[in-house]
Amino acid sequence: MTPTTPSALHLPAELTIYTATETRQAWLAWLAAEPEAQEGSVCLVDGAAVDQVDASGMQLLAALSRTLHEQQRPLQLVHASAPLLGACRALGMTALLQGDSLATGDTA
Repeated sequence: MTPTTPSALHLPAELTIYTATETRQAWLAWLAAEPEAQEGSVCLVDGAAVDQVDASGMQLLAALSRTLHEQQRPLQLVHASAPLLGACRALGMTALLQGDSLATGDTA
């Protein structure tokens, strides 16, 4: 039997203060249903659809990274869109692009 690949969490097109509550609720439901939710399993986050992002959306990503770090599950951001890449760079959150946790690093 071959190991299963974890399903990716797909970020919405709008990752802003206006969608933060519903996005957080969707992420919590995804994490609860994720079959690979075991210590050390990688949490893939697909950022291809993101076309709008603000500091609140990035703060939500940082919180997700910290939560996963506490569970010893690395967050790996894949297929980051240009707006998401720009926000990561502008806010000093490039650790997300490298699969590193923000829990121990400076995010500013």
